[in-house]
Amino acid sequence: MISSSQDELTKHKRCLIIGGGISGLIAATVLQRAGINVTILDKGRGIGGRLATRRISHPLFGEGTFDYGAQFFTVSNSTFQAWIDEWLQSGVVKEWSRQLSEVGKPCYQGVESNRSIAQHLAKDLDIHTQTRAIKLIWEYPHWLVQTEGGVCFQGDVLIITSPMPQSLALYDCSEIVLPSELRHRLEQVNYQRCIAVLALLERPSIIPDPGGVWLNDPSLAWMACNRRKGISQGNAVTLHATPEFSQTYWEIDNPIVAAKMFDIASPWLGSTVVDYQVHRWRYSQPNTFFGEFYMTLREPGLLVMAGDAFSLTRSEESSLNLERAVLSGFEAANYLLRCTEDVL
Repeated sequence: MISSSQDELTKHKRCLIIGGGISGLIAATVLQRAGINVTILDKGRGIGGRLATRRISHPLFGEGTFDYGAQFFTVSNSTFQAWIDEWLQSGVVKEWSRQLSEVGKPCYQGVESNRSIAQHLAKDLDIHTQTRAIKLIWEYPHWLVQTEGGVCFQGDVLIITSPMPQSLALYDCSEIVLPSELRHRLEQVNYQRCIAVLALLERPSIIPDPGGVWLNDPSLAWMACNRRKGISQGNAVTLHATPEFSQTYWEIDNPIVAAKMFDIASPWLGSTVVDYQVHRWRYSQPNTFFGEFYMTLREPGLLVMAGDAFSLTRSEESSLNLERAVLSGFEAANYLLRCTEDVL
């Protein structure tokens, strides 16, 4: 039996997606290719979520380009490989190095930057950045999404891809009561934190080829030379703290955090830091998973949740995070298309 919300989707085919990370972008791409009108709302200034890239300029030492979220990604699933093959053919991604994988898998990166992957997916989509959803309202036969800026968006169905705590807070603000068992499952999902430091150096770092190093250190997990990676003209180094360090120093002032990380990294920096920025990833990667590709609600209207925490994969391998997010967005979109197969 088709619910009223599904019936409306077949008539109007409009979908709102909250969250412009890779899950939302993949879902939007699949739906738009099938003829669904899609609008993405994202609270950030740039699209892509943890496919994040930033620039730091210095009058004497040029401009550094930093991938400071996801560093690279690997593939274990044929569906994701099909997306990778499409991006390879389009010149959007390339293989970085198999040395970065413990089992010698190809490790992929964006050719220009990792954010360029998100920009490639976003180029034909209707996307509203700096648009924070604050309340969901079901007014049959539509969802209304109120935003912090006072603009209201309308859609027949919703896909929500924001991190679980943010999604649950949005439900609470919207007075949407989830079944208690489902609420409990969603609340069990938790995330690691990660402090990233972006360091612009006076001279090239001495991080060895291929430009990325995993460290066996209680405070510093990863270092990357973005110049050796091929995305930066300037001497740009990305440092990722361990979850334990990030938790301990989460509220500590940036200069103290950066000084500690620079001290640990000094054997590989080999240069003076001329400028830096600190970014805190509150939801760096899931520690626990929902155990399914997506979650659906049919009351009061049709709503689907997706994201990297919605996964059948229990592996904690961080390089699979992008794959998990892609597969979740892909499967969520195809679920909605199955709801409309009588028309499409």
